[in-house]
Order: sequence, then structure tokens, then C-alpha cells
Amino acid sequence: MPSTKKHRVRVRISERADGMMAGNADFLAQVSIEAANRPLSQFEKIADRIADNPLQYSIANELDLPDITPGACRKCLFEGRYKALFQLEDIEAVIIAVLGSRLENMGALGEG
Repeated sequence: MPSTKKHRVRVRISERADGMMAGNADFLAQVSIEAANRPLSQFEKIADRIADNPLQYSIANELDLPDITPGACRKCLFEGRYKALFQLEDIEAVIIAVLGSRLENMGALGEG
């Protein structure tokens, strides 16, 4: 009988994406620790869902980031206003950026 075990891909979070989430959490923590923890918790869940099936997420064609070619990554929405962008590289998914209303206003490149 064939195995029904799912093969998960490894998910790696780039320094850029990590910095974007950390900066956003720091900003939100000035208002509320709960508000800061909510997107971080959802980000962890999204990384887990990407590991389960990265192809379930659509290709991000509408990007306006100078260093990311439209169509070169996939997008995953979470917490209502955030978008994790990831690329598939061999047997892993690499989250390369996290966009959100505040993050986009910072230039979406980890500046700020």
C-alpha cells in the first residue's frame, strides 16, 4: 500500500524577512504587547502551512519591489494585512520579505 505520509518542505526565513517582522513587532509593542504578538504568532503558523504545501499559494505578479522580479515568488496573506513573500529553492521555501501597511510605508526593504 502506498505511503500517505506528507513530505514537508523546509522553510527558511531570510534575515530581511526576520528584520521586517521584528521591526513591526517593536513598533506594535509600543501600543500593546498583545498587538505585537498576534502577527508573530500568525507568521509562525503561516510558515508551518507553507511547509505543508507551498504550491497552494498564488504567484505574486503585482509586486513593486525593485529587487524582486514579479512572478519570481509566491505570496501568502496572514493576519488580515500582511503578505509573506517566498521563493521555492530546490527542497526549501525561503520567506524573503513580509509586507504590510506599515512595512510598505517603510519602503518594504527593511529600511526605517
